Amino acid sequence: MLFNETMCCSLRFDQSPNSSLDVCSKHANDTMLHICSLHKSCIFLPSSNCSENKPCISGKLRLSLAQAITVRGISVQVRGIAKLPYDEGIFFQSYHEENTFVTTQPLASSHQQNPFTLPPGDYEFPFSIPLDSNLLETITSLGSSYRSYQVLATIKRKWNRNVIVSKPIRIYKRFSIADSLNWLSALNAIDKQWDNVAQYSVSIPDVNIPFGATFPVKLRLAPLSKRIKLQALTIDVLEQHELRIKAPASYSAQFNVHFLSSKQEHVIFSERHNLDDCTALESEDSDLEWCITKAISLPQDLEECTQDVSSNTIKITHHVAFTVELLGVGEGLSMIKGTIPFNIYMSPHVISEHGTVRGLHIDRFHDDYVPPPPLYSKHQNDRLLPMAEALLDSDTLRLDCEQPPENAFFYSPTLDCAPSYETVIQN
Repeated sequence: MLFNETMCCSLRFDQSPNSSLDVCSKHANDTMLHICSLHKSCIFLPSSNCSENKPCISGKLRLSLAQAITVRGISVQVRGIAKLPYDEGIFFQSYHEENTFVTTQPLASSHQQNPFTLPPGDYEFPFSIPLDSNLLETITSLGSSYRSYQVLATIKRKWNRNVIVSKPIRIYKRFSIADSLNWLSALNAIDKQWDNVAQYSVSIPDVNIPFGATFPVKLRLAPLSKRIKLQALTIDVLEQHELRIKAPASYSAQFNVHFLSSKQEHVIFSERHNLDDCTALESEDSDLEWCITKAISLPQDLEECTQDVSSNTIKITHHVAFTVELLGVGEGLSMIKGTIPFNIYMSPHVISEHGTVRGLHIDRFHDDYVPPPPLYSKHQNDRLLPMAEALLDSDTLRLDCEQPPENAFFYSPTLDCAPSYETVIQN
């Protein structure tokens, strides 16, 4: 496809023929550079370095020229950037910025590294840039871009400035249970008694929650005093950022400070629920327990929330903060407050390869109901294995603790009822 009017250079990373242009760079002499979607704009690194499928960034570079141009080379580069803020007094904030990853793949050049001429026409350059499985993850949240990655396409010109356009990409690590044992050992519930007034329990389904999910929080409250009224329940999700970087040499020499830090806290979810209809009965024998379940919807925008991070430089944590408002305890309004820490992780089941987030609903708790053991009067309904029943035969009934029966553990698809206590004694 040739253009007869102005000189136009169109450079694109195409996903499909219908991809829309989203970044445009206009160069002198009406040279225009356009960049579209990559094959994947969101990449999840494998959890193991021994993975057969090595991660890579791939795409096609398309260049359309209305007239010949002289270039020194065409290349594609993947660059990782860390931009960490730190406090410099009350009114000022500075940033420490550095490259964390750079790899370049040349697409067109001469053997002698001399400038060469590209005739008018259409050009297509497929590329595939391998990635290191140990790359740092993308971390962006609420206007902060602590770690980011970009794909840059560059046309090096002979007489004019280089033409460069970029496209952001996201790189995440797959959630691994082995790497999150500290979270698995954390409690997903708080069960306490408050000031001899009420016994309460607040719980969430799990301490590991995927990004963008909607999950329930359950409140159980049993008042220990009469005339207590449950006024309201407020639920907040807090995201806390702590950054610590080494101070630049000039700053350290001037102020005798070796490390610079920054702390921030964001509320990424907040709801208040009025519970005016929850009032304790006046009877002293009442066995009242309030049970309320409300939903927490995490943000599904990758710029409004991020995953949990724990490193020497960046630490990001999340907490569910709750406030229970009670009336009837002394004078005025009484409040029960607490927090439950949990882990937000990135998952390819939630975040697609093009960066869109699918909504995921976690509807129930793992331990919603555990049936109690049967009463003693109903013990004949217990299940026994056939061999165990044979050991209770009236002719051979005996107690032998020193020599347990052989093959006591086996599988049987049919389980009979245990004989009643009265039957064994009578025989």
